[in-house]
Amino acid sequence: MNSNNKARKYKSPLIDELLKEATLLEMEQAKLKMQVASKIEDLIKSKSWSKSEFAEKVGKHPSEVTKWLSGTQNFTIDTLIEIAFVFKIKLSDLFIS
Repeated sequence: MNSNNKARKYKSPLIDELLKEATLLEMEQAKLKMQVASKIEDLIKSKSWSKSEFAEKVGKHPSEVTKWLSGTQNFTIDTLIEIAFVFKIKLSDLFIS
């Protein structure tokens, strides 16, 4: 995402084909994962932490944090609770833009 938090528009025949095949549920799942990833990235920046520092605080490998921030990672409830705990926020705050 760019600095004004709007997704860049990108046209690709492959993406268009995949979107045609995606169900509404799959689209909603992808959207929510991207929103959570964006929220985590915003929280990391607000603390002026590097991704490596954040990974250390949640006890994860930096490559796992990279997966989280890509928006493709399926989060467990336990992982989301750990992330919220590190930021001292409520779990539900991860779902609020």
